[in-house]
Amino acid sequence: MRQKIRFIPKLLIALLTTGLALSLPGASWAEASESSSLQAVSAASSASYVYEAEAAANTFTGHAGAADCQPCSGGKKAGNLYGGSSLQFNEVQTSKAGVYTMTVHYISGDPRAASIAVNGAEAENFNFPKTADWNTLGTYDIQIDLKQGSNTIRFDDGGGYSPDIDKIELRLDSEGDGVPAGDGSIGDLGKQVQVSQYGPITLTEYTSGLKVASPSYELLYNTSTGLSQYNWNNKTVVQGVYSAIQLDRLVASTEYDRHVFSRKDVDTFKDETGKGIRITVSNEKAGLPTLKQSFYLYNNAPYLLTEASASQAGGLTTSYIAPVVVHARGGVNIGTYGDNRVLVTPFDNDSWSRYQAKTINTRLNTGSYVSSELTAIYDNTSRKGLVLGSVTHDTWKTGIAWSGTDNKLNELRVFGGFTSQASTHDSLPHAAVSGRTVTSPKIFIGFYDDYRTGLESYGQVNAAIAPPLAFGKNIPKGVPVGWNSWGAYAEHLSYDKAVEVSNYFKEHLQHESFANKGNFYINLDSYWDNMTDQQLSDLVKLIRRNGQKAGIYYSPFVYWGDNLEQPVEGTDGKYKYSDIVLRDAGGQVLPKLDGAYAVDPTHPASKQRIDYYMNRFKKHGFEYIKVDFLSHGSLEGKHYDTKAQTGIQAYNQGMAYLNKAIDGKMFISASIAPLFPSQYAHSRRISCDVDGSLGSTEYQLNNLTYGWWQNGTIYPYTDPDYMTLLKGGSYEGAKSRVNAAAISGTVYLSSDDVSNATARVYMEQLLTNPEVNAVALKGKAFQPVEGNTGTKSADLFVLEDRGTYYLAVFNFTQDAVDRDIDLSRAGITRGGGKTLQVKDLWTGQTQKADGSLKVSLKGAESKLFKIGR
Repeated sequence: MRQKIRFIPKLLIALLTTGLALSLPGASWAEASESSSLQAVSAASSASYVYEAEAAANTFTGHAGAADCQPCSGGKKAGNLYGGSSLQFNEVQTSKAGVYTMTVHYISGDPRAASIAVNGAEAENFNFPKTADWNTLGTYDIQIDLKQGSNTIRFDDGGGYSPDIDKIELRLDSEGDGVPAGDGSIGDLGKQVQVSQYGPITLTEYTSGLKVASPSYELLYNTSTGLSQYNWNNKTVVQGVYSAIQLDRLVASTEYDRHVFSRKDVDTFKDETGKGIRITVSNEKAGLPTLKQSFYLYNNAPYLLTEASASQAGGLTTSYIAPVVVHARGGVNIGTYGDNRVLVTPFDNDSWSRYQAKTINTRLNTGSYVSSELTAIYDNTSRKGLVLGSVTHDTWKTGIAWSGTDNKLNELRVFGGFTSQASTHDSLPHAAVSGRTVTSPKIFIGFYDDYRTGLESYGQVNAAIAPPLAFGKNIPKGVPVGWNSWGAYAEHLSYDKAVEVSNYFKEHLQHESFANKGNFYINLDSYWDNMTDQQLSDLVKLIRRNGQKAGIYYSPFVYWGDNLEQPVEGTDGKYKYSDIVLRDAGGQVLPKLDGAYAVDPTHPASKQRIDYYMNRFKKHGFEYIKVDFLSHGSLEGKHYDTKAQTGIQAYNQGMAYLNKAIDGKMFISASIAPLFPSQYAHSRRISCDVDGSLGSTEYQLNNLTYGWWQNGTIYPYTDPDYMTLLKGGSYEGAKSRVNAAAISGTVYLSSDDVSNATARVYMEQLLTNPEVNAVALKGKAFQPVEGNTGTKSADLFVLEDRGTYYLAVFNFTQDAVDRDIDLSRAGITRGGGKTLQVKDLWTGQTQKADGSLKVSLKGAESKLFKIGR
């Protein structure tokens, strides 16, 4: 029986138009009439409201509209929210202003997102978990601010695909501002006792605490209150900081009786990132494990690292440990307030996830506003910002939860133990970690004049601790250039089509600057198993005769079939898939994710299966491998290797084994994969699937806008996915797809059907520009000029390379636009006041510019400029 290699989430789009729906179990709300969307239920201390999605008072745009839905309330729903469509609830009446929980009743057979805007404010993106199937309703809670009287709530597809909406319920949670009392002041440290010097770092001890000052920042710790504070440039940025751990209850470090510090607990160190001193404070209380807070302060860096560890002689178990917690009014204050943002980072790139630059004045909504692994808290106007994130990825999934008002954060929790069906795709809570000592993730905290520099610094520290995957001696260094089969042929890939592709590129493109020092890849994606072993062998030989290298595809941690009695390849029938699919502690198989079962990376049969396929691929002579659906390997579950207590521990084991099996003989490209750990691939796709349309280009560039810093730090290259030019919607849209790929890192792959005459024209015109290709071959990701785009992409990107600047400008609309670009805002300066020389790399036209650059763009058009003095 042939294994199914790839699931196509986009095929589910068709289900949006079928009118499928399902009943709401235990529905307790009376149905509203079609002429009125509202039903109110009043109580002494709260008010609740129900609004039907299909109500006549609501507004639909694009494809969206009311559809029959027998099990839905009122027998109707709002469907077809895709391709630029929206649903707006109008005349949402409330009797009181305040924070409301909005319960969305929806249907979505796969994970989907929706951008939601309240009363015309900036939209925020929410990831809705999949429901059981396309015949089952689910609910999802979101906290929103509503005013007294009439409100509007708009659901927008964000350029992708959103769930079908049955109705919303609104419940008043709070009439106050919901922020903690007190400003988190750590209190008086008492009298000075002693000053000690450790190179450029000064330690001052007080009767009630300590202050450690490096050339860049200060750490203050009050041993009476158990609170700490971080200062940069003599200004307090974070205060009221403590740690916490989940035992039989959540225990804060401030609850401990004693917070003990001694100079003997100061250690000088030299690690992968520099030299400095480590300060440790021990929190002690009878009946509780000792909770230590460690701070790593560097001689010459604007950041520090911190972690918490709990120890107990008899051992302990926890599934949550937070080294950094702030719960205080204005506890995080970056000091400038022009356009304050908090970056929300997705756990992986599955389900068309987007980064989100949320306004800082956003209340905590558990499960929706948790950033995975890292965040930046910054003012986009001044660009000053605080960057926090995990730099160890061996045990925990790290979450960063936050809440803010008045341009400051009132709540901040950086914790190990984050899971979410919408974000990490876990159906189980984060697994518990046991031992005599349990240590949190190590957390990076740095304040920068430009948050973008801070994110790059964060990437560099991660890369120093876990260096990116080295290149094998036979793998060409530099940007991979070539062709991938998925966008062109998907499941219709065949031997004859692959032969035609290889011959076409040899004859028409790979000697016209679309190659990298003669290296060119022909990569087979999913459904390569449409070919026999003999055909694969013959194809690789042909590809090599054509002066090319062959690539292949594999998903090591998934099973696409439904027959769990199927023997596992490479095990000689000893194991069946029922042996290796991931299960919970009760032995139940985990539900499918993306249409596939998760496979336990630690099981011996999983490793034998990896060996089977890798040996097969190496024998044929493949030199590139795209490994896909890797997030399945990080799911929480009960693993064969009991030492792998968590999903990330299992993932590390599985990926390390895969690297060993490949043995340095292939370029490894991670496709759908967690952002961290990052040391197992030469590239990682920065976004999910990109089909070549203008909307997909914008989506991919959202991921570049807030994830460019991964390129050249934790991954040698970021992969913008293939270029399917014929699906760009127009010639301008196709050119924008090429520009987007050229500025993104890059893995520079075409993916069109070479038998299509129009596609050939596009490829021969758009993939043979030597100057554009030279930009791509730099392998450097462009920086965004602005970081206040919410869930959207920036439209202006810049790269400085050895004194020369490159500027990319995009128009994501179908209307012509004129731009007047402030070059100094883009970081492009005139040395000595000299006039800048600007060259359009597509047309060759040149012009001069002083402080600004005027650019005219057609609908869907983009331009790429080279700028020098």
